[in-house]
Amino acid sequence: MRIFALFTLLSFTFYGNDRPNIVLILIDDLGFTDLGAYGGEIDTPYIDQLADNGLIFSNYHTSPECAPSRAMLLTGMDNHNTGIPMLPEVLPRRLTSIPGYEGYLVPEALTIAEMLKNEGYQTYMTGKWHLGFGGEKTSALPFNRGFDKTFILDATGGDNFSNHSYLPYYKEAPWFKDGKPAQLPENFYSSEFLIDEMIEYIDGGDKNEPFFSYVSFQAQHIPLQVPKEYTKKYLSLYEEGWDVLRNNRLNAAIDKGLFPSDAPIVDSLSSLKRWEEIGDQEKKFLIKSAAVFAGMLNAMDFHIGRLVSYLKENDLYENTIFIITADNGPEGNNPEEHQAWRSWIGTTSYTRNIETLGEKNSYVFIGTEFAQAMASPHHMFKFHMNEGGLKVPLIVSGNGITKGVYHEFTYLTDIAATISKIITGEIPERIIGKSLEHVLRGSLERVYEENDYIGLEVAGNSALFKGDYKILKNGPPTGDNIWHLYNLVDDPGETNDLAKQKPDILQQLLKHYDEYVEENGVIDLGPDYYWATEMTVNTAKRRFAEFIPSLTFIILIISLIVIVYIRRR
Repeated sequence: MRIFALFTLLSFTFYGNDRPNIVLILIDDLGFTDLGAYGGEIDTPYIDQLADNGLIFSNYHTSPECAPSRAMLLTGMDNHNTGIPMLPEVLPRRLTSIPGYEGYLVPEALTIAEMLKNEGYQTYMTGKWHLGFGGEKTSALPFNRGFDKTFILDATGGDNFSNHSYLPYYKEAPWFKDGKPAQLPENFYSSEFLIDEMIEYIDGGDKNEPFFSYVSFQAQHIPLQVPKEYTKKYLSLYEEGWDVLRNNRLNAAIDKGLFPSDAPIVDSLSSLKRWEEIGDQEKKFLIKSAAVFAGMLNAMDFHIGRLVSYLKENDLYENTIFIITADNGPEGNNPEEHQAWRSWIGTTSYTRNIETLGEKNSYVFIGTEFAQAMASPHHMFKFHMNEGGLKVPLIVSGNGITKGVYHEFTYLTDIAATISKIITGEIPERIIGKSLEHVLRGSLERVYEENDYIGLEVAGNSALFKGDYKILKNGPPTGDNIWHLYNLVDDPGETNDLAKQKPDILQQLLKHYDEYVEENGVIDLGPDYYWATEMTVNTAKRRFAEFIPSLTFIILIISLIVIVYIRRR
């Protein structure tokens, strides 16, 4: 007991005499080099300032999909032990009776908020939750999972100006306040509103007690939307196209010491559309779409700045740890390629007019090529197990935290482990991550030992990290379902597949992956699983279910009429 108390005391003294406030900011679908601090061309001065005063992680990995990442981030557990093995929207419904595949955050997967609440923290959340099966499982909503006050969206995404759904899967975006369905205010814009609410929660709390603030932005998820004054700043920024952008960001990442200058990268754009072959009108549309993306990130940063200013004005800033990261890499999906989306979009109020692109009722996405450029210098993007889908920014800033860049491998479950170690002095057995406390103090040593391995499986795509090596396998339509082996220290760009050159290492990592599958109850979805097909099936089931009460009522009325008619004859 005395040893535990000593560990806790040491943790607290590292950040000052008081227990630190914790602000966890999660950005949706962010490329490795989107932020200015990571070499991006978009204005993100408030995040960059936090990065300048804190620690930048150049080798931090998450999962390739938003819901599993969120579950792992908040619990420190493997996604298959949280009930969120993949996006609930693409989860085969035949699997939901199997432990680990429920489609919502199970009670055994305790959240950071539940842990901190037991330590006397005030706990608040605003933004995207996506762990309650689209609001169907209210016990899994954040208000019932350790958060005192919440205003959240329980879906994969939503409109940024209204409660419109951005997918046919949802009739409308499911927003909840403190566990109950909620309406959005007039003049709603997501990034502004989420910060307004959070400031209100903190301002109404007990200033003598610490708080945990979790702000989960809709930015940069499709539909990309932002007040037009932000878009105007960037209208000419992307006129040279995606090849130039990818190369510029590579050079910027090298200049900032975030990527080796002598490391090759995959020519990821060579198999995609060529900028020179795009017509003038389509180019204008693509350029403005990218400008909307930039404006949306700029706006989000501005509103983060409002939160930082509030904390400074109220003497809360100096005792606050900021953790800024993303759920996965950039969104490279093109909705127009899916028949179900094309059929649905015409039934909505959404438009794709270039004049109003990014404004209210506009539906914007950057497409595959610009997403690949924004993942620079890495290969692929969201949904994929390549570094472009997994490697995202992580910034930790606050009093007592060292400044600089940490280059060794880190993983999203490390965040829950670190918070637990700092606040309670220990890491619960259920958490698989490693504490980064010594790294935050200035240690440059590896957190993961040579014999440690990290397995990952999401929606049929798989990866495993051990030491310098990584194996990965992506399914169709972009993958080949074949295991590839890379040395990420020598080849962080994943250009040289070593599977045939180093079969012994490949087999060793495959053995570890089999152990990971066994330990975590991973189910093989089969070679033909494709998330878009499953989404279409689940959408049809969900939307049909909405009509069942009405159909039941109609059938009942007709039955009564028939009975009355027969009796009167």
